Amino acid sequence: MRKWYLLLLVLLPMLIWAQEVQQNIPGDPTTYEDYEDSEGMDYGMSGVVGTVNVNGMTYSQIRLCPELNLGKFGLGLDIDLLIDSEGKLRKEDWNDWQDYLNKIFFIRWANRRDPFYFKVGGIPSYTLGHGLIFDQYSNILRYPEVKNVGGYLGINTPISGAGFEVFTHNIHKNEVLAARLHANPLYYTHFPVLEDLKVGVNIGMDRNQYGKYPDSDDDGVPDVYDKFPNDHKSWLDTDGDGIPDNMDTDINGTGLIDHPDVNDWVAMHYPNITDGASEADFNMVVVQDSAMVYHSWKNIIVYSVDYILPLMDNKFFSLDHYGEYAMIEKYGKGIIFPGFSSKFLIFDAKLELRNFSDEFLPGYFDRLYEEKRATVSITEAGGRSIYSLSTKEDLLKTARSATGWFGYLRANILNLGNVKVAYQDMYGKNMNTGKSLWASATVHPAIIPSLKEASILYSQVHTEYIDFKNLRCSDATVSGKLVYNISGNTDLVGRYSELYFDANSDGEIRGKNEVIRTFAFGVDFSF
Repeated sequence: MRKWYLLLLVLLPMLIWAQEVQQNIPGDPTTYEDYEDSEGMDYGMSGVVGTVNVNGMTYSQIRLCPELNLGKFGLGLDIDLLIDSEGKLRKEDWNDWQDYLNKIFFIRWANRRDPFYFKVGGIPSYTLGHGLIFDQYSNILRYPEVKNVGGYLGINTPISGAGFEVFTHNIHKNEVLAARLHANPLYYTHFPVLEDLKVGVNIGMDRNQYGKYPDSDDDGVPDVYDKFPNDHKSWLDTDGDGIPDNMDTDINGTGLIDHPDVNDWVAMHYPNITDGASEADFNMVVVQDSAMVYHSWKNIIVYSVDYILPLMDNKFFSLDHYGEYAMIEKYGKGIIFPGFSSKFLIFDAKLELRNFSDEFLPGYFDRLYEEKRATVSITEAGGRSIYSLSTKEDLLKTARSATGWFGYLRANILNLGNVKVAYQDMYGKNMNTGKSLWASATVHPAIIPSLKEASILYSQVHTEYIDFKNLRCSDATVSGKLVYNISGNTDLVGRYSELYFDANSDGEIRGKNEVIRTFAFGVDFSF
């Protein structure tokens, strides 16, 4: 095994890893994934040696992250070797051909402003228009535990700036999809200012909102609460004895055989069991768990049209005007108008007026969508558990019409770091999802020797009010990162994040089912 690791290190000397997962906030001008063309050929490799926690288990990690840039072409690999306490590789990462394909973190050609471009692999941040449909959507939210090989492809022509782009979160599943057509309709009029007007038409969809949870035996019951995920005839086990409820003579584990009147299995296989017996010999009350079955996909589609008009652009100050109109099929509508963005001094800023109807949420496909597109609901009623899935679409039914502002400000403070804050404040009758807050700070503290970076990001989104008293709430996420330089090309890196879900709707966040923690700690090297 050791020889294999060393051989791998020798065979993969490509480029310094540059695809670190960032958690940006709305309005951040760095969220678009544009790449500068490389001169000649760049190559090298970085990696991490340390430990990582995946699904509650701790693994030793050897992560090799090579990248190659040659002109407009770029290739990045992510070979993540997770080793358990017995010295064995985590089998889930090497089961089939898709696992090997997933070792390609990305393949790209050019950037989104070039005549032809594409990218396949991890997409840290994807935005369409001005964010009413896709707003920093990420297909690597739980990477490397969940690896999606997504991608986008586009064309920009010189004919009135016409072009198109298509997107998928996963080329194997093709469930979360997007497409865009855009042009400069007044380009040939040569009207001052108006000739630079850019217009786009967008569509985004999730063809299968339940797709977050696999169903290995195709019985319509997701593996996440299917007690027998490889048996399409069984899925419940109320007493946890390993025997499916539909074949159990004692469903509640009482120590008595269930009476045939309350247990079909007993009635079918032991039709004469009650002959000569009294009711006291049987369990007469069966309280059985239940689970929702999903045999068909559930889709959702969002459309929008947007524009942007540059008003001023020089090295000291730039100002753009923009707007966007969006509608969620079978639900509500939303509009951004007017919107303005600017760059001046050390600041980047946005300010826009938003107007939403009932049953509309902005940025429906946002950074957390992969987690919140579907969640597990477990309801206790009458001594039994009821398992089901809820989707983000369910939130639309409670969203109320609102009008308000979205603002963004970012400040780069010399070489010390930057601060970013975004806030949405919406008002409306009976509205309960209008407040959102994103805040992050990154510092490069020169006064502390060898500490290269310390950063933290916190958010609460689509909530009735910003809860500063209970920061751990179902609408919140938090993440942090520390980088300490050990030597010239070697850093000690620690990363931590938490996602919160109120699975039982009790208003509190507690237990491993309601907090998804991701922790990584190790050595990051480059050469």
